[in-house]
This record gives sequence, structure tokens and C-alpha cells, in this order.
Amino acid sequence: MNTRTLLIPILLAALTTAGCAGLGGGSSDSDSGSSAARSSDGSRGGSRVSDSEITSSIRDAFKQDPQLAAASISVAVDQGVVTLSGNVPSALVYNRAISVARSAPGVRPPVNAANLKF
Repeated sequence: MNTRTLLIPILLAALTTAGCAGLGGGSSDSDSGSSAARSSDGSRGGSRVSDSEITSSIRDAFKQDPQLAAASISVAVDQGVVTLSGNVPSALVYNRAISVARSAPGVRPPVNAANLKF
């Protein structure tokens, strides 16, 4: 019985340590280089997406949606931050435009739609 009471806390400590290491809480040499690269370029993933690529991606997505394609929406991107301007027919299309712009790869929050009118 004495061995069991000693073995249970040791087992729990070992499992806790293994679980925490699996979550990425620890730091290793191979981890620190890639996380530093990710934080320095300001993107969510690995490589940074250029402003022109973001603009093209959003415009292409707008063309795929009939309501957004019919609206007159201008897209501007500065360092990953999107600004939408123009006119849309309804609040539904307004919200859809913001949602589509947010989902484009490389977009940094917030999506500015202050100049998008309905």
C-alpha cells in the first residue's frame, strides 16, 4: 500500500510534465527561431502576404459573390490592414463585404469599413 501511495504522485507528475511539453509551453532552439520569424513579419502564419496579393484575393472573392460583384466597392490595403469604401445596397451586403475581406489570407485586423455606405 505504501508503494502505491508513492507511485501515484510520481506518475501524475510525469504525465503533467509530458502534457505541458506537448502543448509547446517549453522553449527549444528550433522553436525560438521560427516563432521569432513569425512575430517579426507581423503575419498569422509563416510567410508574409503582400498588400497587392491581399487586394487581388479580396477582389477575386468579391467577384465570386453576386451581391458583392454588383456593388461598387474599392479595396485598399496598407501593411495588411484593409480599407473598404464605396456603396452597397444593404446592411447584409455591407456585413458580407467585411466578412469576406477578413477571411482573405494575410489580412490584419481591423478591416476598416467606415467609408463603405449602404
